[in-house]
Amino acid sequence: MAMTASAIRFEPEEKEWISAFAEMNGITFSAQVRQWALERLEDEMDARDLKKALEEDDGSRTGWADVKSELGIG
Repeated sequence: MAMTASAIRFEPEEKEWISAFAEMNGITFSAQVRQWALERLEDEMDARDLKKALEEDDGSRTGWADVKSELGIG
């Protein structure tokens, strides 16, 4: 997969802080920022999916006792 370059501006202190953290993890500054951005995106999408599921939830549930009975294990 071909990668593209993007510019993100950081204050010098922020860049030093991120660089030090990336070095502790054995990765580059760019890899650290990319990892954080993608993790945050995934978290935001998960939160959006949960919100939508909760909005669509009608509250009906099949209890554990019913499931065991249906499977003949209870």
